[in-house]
Amino acid sequence: MLFAQSWCLCCLTFAVLFCGLVVGNHADTNALPFPWDKIRLPETVKPQNYDLLIHPNLTSLTFTGVLQILLEVEQDTRAIVLHSKNLQISKAQLLGSTHPRDLQVSEFEFYANLSDSFHGFYKGRYTTNSGEVRMLASTQFEPTHARAAFPCFDEPAFKANFTIRVRRESRHISISNMPKVHTINQMADGLLEDQFDTTVKMSTYLVAFIVSDFQSISKKSQHGVEISVYTVPEKISQAEYALSTAVTLLDFYDDYFDIPYPLPKHDLAAIPDFQSGAMENWGLSTYRESGLLFDSEKSSSSDKLGITKVIAHELAHQWFGNLVTMQWWNDLWLNEGFAKFMEYVSVNITHPELQVDDYFLEKCFTAMSVDSLTSSHPISTPVENPAEISEMFDDVSYRKGACILNMLRDFLTPEAFKYGIIHYLKTHSYQNTVNAHLWESLTNICTSDELDSGRLKLDGFCSKNRAESPASKWFMEDSVDVRAIMDTWTLQEGFPLITVEVKGQEVTLKQERFLREANSSKTSNFLWQVPLTYITSHSSAMQRFLLKSEKDVLYLPEKVDWIKFNVDLRGYYIVHYESGGWDALINQLQQNHSVFSSNDRASLIHDIFQLVSIEKIPLDKALNLSLYLSKESEIMPVTQGFNELVPLYKLMEKRNMEELENQLKGHLVKLFKTLIDHQSWSDDGSVSERMLRNYLLLFACVRRYPSCISTATQLFQQWKESDGKMWLPTDISLVVYTEGARTDEGWDFLLEKYKRSVSPSEKWMIKAALSYTPLTHKLQWLLERSIEGELMKTQDLPSLVITVSKNPKGFKLAWDFLKTNWGKLVKKFDLGSSAISRMAVGVTDQYSTREMLHEVQSFFGSLAQDQGSGLRSIQQALQKIQQNIRWMDRNVPLLKAWLDRNSL
Repeated sequence: MLFAQSWCLCCLTFAVLFCGLVVGNHADTNALPFPWDKIRLPETVKPQNYDLLIHPNLTSLTFTGVLQILLEVEQDTRAIVLHSKNLQISKAQLLGSTHPRDLQVSEFEFYANLSDSFHGFYKGRYTTNSGEVRMLASTQFEPTHARAAFPCFDEPAFKANFTIRVRRESRHISISNMPKVHTINQMADGLLEDQFDTTVKMSTYLVAFIVSDFQSISKKSQHGVEISVYTVPEKISQAEYALSTAVTLLDFYDDYFDIPYPLPKHDLAAIPDFQSGAMENWGLSTYRESGLLFDSEKSSSSDKLGITKVIAHELAHQWFGNLVTMQWWNDLWLNEGFAKFMEYVSVNITHPELQVDDYFLEKCFTAMSVDSLTSSHPISTPVENPAEISEMFDDVSYRKGACILNMLRDFLTPEAFKYGIIHYLKTHSYQNTVNAHLWESLTNICTSDELDSGRLKLDGFCSKNRAESPASKWFMEDSVDVRAIMDTWTLQEGFPLITVEVKGQEVTLKQERFLREANSSKTSNFLWQVPLTYITSHSSAMQRFLLKSEKDVLYLPEKVDWIKFNVDLRGYYIVHYESGGWDALINQLQQNHSVFSSNDRASLIHDIFQLVSIEKIPLDKALNLSLYLSKESEIMPVTQGFNELVPLYKLMEKRNMEELENQLKGHLVKLFKTLIDHQSWSDDGSVSERMLRNYLLLFACVRRYPSCISTATQLFQQWKESDGKMWLPTDISLVVYTEGARTDEGWDFLLEKYKRSVSPSEKWMIKAALSYTPLTHKLQWLLERSIEGELMKTQDLPSLVITVSKNPKGFKLAWDFLKTNWGKLVKKFDLGSSAISRMAVGVTDQYSTREMLHEVQSFFGSLAQDQGSGLRSIQQALQKIQQNIRWMDRNVPLLKAWLDRNSL
């Protein structure tokens, strides 16, 4: 038996992937049953420190290692149980105070390779301009893949310190979470050994190490943190924007959270082979090249916005997630929802020119589209196995999480919310939390002693003499129970539909679950505490009302022509206006739409079309509202109009409905004609204006609008004749490439430019254009090459397959490809990963026939459990097809009749 004292587990020689390591005091390793029968580890033994030596061989593509773990044994136990996945353990010992004892190990294998996947300790490659293929090794441990690199207690609550050493050849460098202390260069085999400083206390999924030939540029932040950006040598000139942005944002968070960034350095590394968008490893965040590298000649305004947001997201994690970590993956949203939310808070302040607030509401609309299905899940929901954990990295955890935090911030006031999260971070630094800890911090702001101990002072915020505002009044009266409100948003799935009926000065409010489901019984027994906001035709001053019950009434000071709830989409709910309420709002939009903010106009468009899908509103009323778009010019209402109307003809493209399909397409071109004609083929204007330009011109050319085709064709020919050397405005490059890709000759020319380009932004635009082509044989060739991973990176395969599936000439190819290669895709991208989930839904979500529903059901139903038959995303895919069938059955005759009456 092991008693409550410190022990060391040492001398584990290993290579990648192992399934379960048990250490105990038994001689016969084959005679004893596994001593633990639960998925979660026992809490009898906890790690204090890992001393890890790792040696990847980039010639043989293997790795070995030696590990010592200092353990704290908290309860008597007969076995030490920890994680390992396919690692081959050659020796294990328990070191006590006197002599080491040999230990039982459940497997005795001795060889493995760097992983072929995108997780664990995996191999990557890139090709230089001269054609040389170079190898690297990097890590991706979140959520459950640290165990694939070294035996460990691979759960977020088992925090420990890590001392890491990396052996490498002299032609490579290594980087890890902490700064390098020194390098031993007198190894017998000519290798070098980099020794890194010991980390702060952290979870295993945040450990990182990379061996490569990367180069870097560096700069110190105002608070003295050394920040570096690493990338392959030929792309180092594209690292400047990321470096300056990271410095600005890290300083912002350091001040905003009133907690100094606790490490002496932070590296940002652009990895050539990387499945996720980015990863927040403490002190060494990793990114796709397209998420970090900015080419001032070839990157668009959209690229700059995206890079800034992803850096803001990963650096926010250094506090939310790294410093304070969720206890278990059921509360992943405490990490990801906060990081997604802080993207917008931080970038809005540090980079106001990017107009990031324009894009927040789209995140909420995307979350709602998933959250309105019965296959959705609560933000905080039980998960156990790795596939279930991986599926938590979805739009509910990220986007819904961010949206309810934004709603809470607006409700409490930004000032109060900020003080509350600072309290939360200071109280739970280096610890693990659950939902309740956050709500406690946001409730007890004015009774906390921690805040005044830092650089930030409360400045009389909680003083009784402080001038009150309506939004801050609850502090003084202690009348709001934050936990009671927020439990209704985190512990049950879905969101409310608020039905509003105005009679004179009396406004009747009713809530029910918004659900796209034929069985309405599933909307019962759901109740939220909803922070409502509203304006009226007589007052643009925002008013508030907390709806706690299924029904309630509020009273207006005077009669009004219209009332608009959910001001600027501050809340996570949809609103239905009964008894002429929608007619009054539509009339106002047509007379003077500028009375409403652009976000309010976008939310009206969104809400009315969602109400059509659940038969609360007839389609013709929603289409009548959309007619005002002929006078619209702001990016969010315009793109939301497209988001609601384009999917209607995308459904038709996959059925034999060419006449109605073309009628609708023609209507949309006429609806936006004035705005399209006003677009210049340049990079002039604000970020939002430039992004809207790209959107409109691409739509116009794809819809074969003559003036757009003429200009794009001319520019492509000039660019092609210059052998790609002529500069194209970055925000219209995709439009030009897409037009060029319509011919075999143009497509082949673009492919050659793709092969030679060192700009991730340019490569992304060319890849998109190649996948937009109407040439079926080219689409088939593209899919086949991408699964090989030579011409196009396999990391880009999910987005490519989805894009081809939206192409009217490619949707059958994409579905056949997904079915044929499903097993390979699951092996490469991991069961439950966002890549697999996005493909399952994205390739099928525009089908609307019973025949295709049966085919999709048959395929996914034939899968074994370990191939994904139980995935939530498959249920979402099937529900979306069923939803499409219902929509088409009800609305096709209505749509045709409306188009016949309203030809512009």
